[in-house]
Amino acid sequence: MGAWGFLPFENDDALDWLDELDGGDTDVVRRAVTAVGDGYVEAPEGCIAVAAAEVIAASQGTPPGELPENVADWVTAHGRGITADDVELALEAVQRVAGEESELAELWDDADEPEWRESVDDLAERLRAALR
Repeated sequence: MGAWGFLPFENDDALDWLDELDGGDTDVVRRAVTAVGDGYVEAPEGCIAVAAAEVIAASQGTPPGELPENVADWVTAHGRGITADDVELALEAVQRVAGEESELAELWDDADEPEWRESVDDLAERLRAALR
């Protein structure tokens, strides 16, 4: 995993996925959060799912703070197409990525970087708030 920080857009997999987001609509985001499936979550899929969940949270008015410019532009253009069902899918994906069956969680736990888990917990809380 090429990462230079613990935030959702601070890794190579998420940045590569942003190229797909730039040319796509809400289906790109839905595919990313559903790609984690039911089995073991590999790190690349986990990174992409967390980034997509941040896009969904931003679309619901609960961004993490500053977004990359292309993400903010996408939210402005397509964010209204994000539904409560998408928020629920994103929350499930984030919980899976932060869970025991996740390579990404293992990597960050092994690196003893609690900031990653704090950022994922914050994302999950913002998604829950969007559902209220």
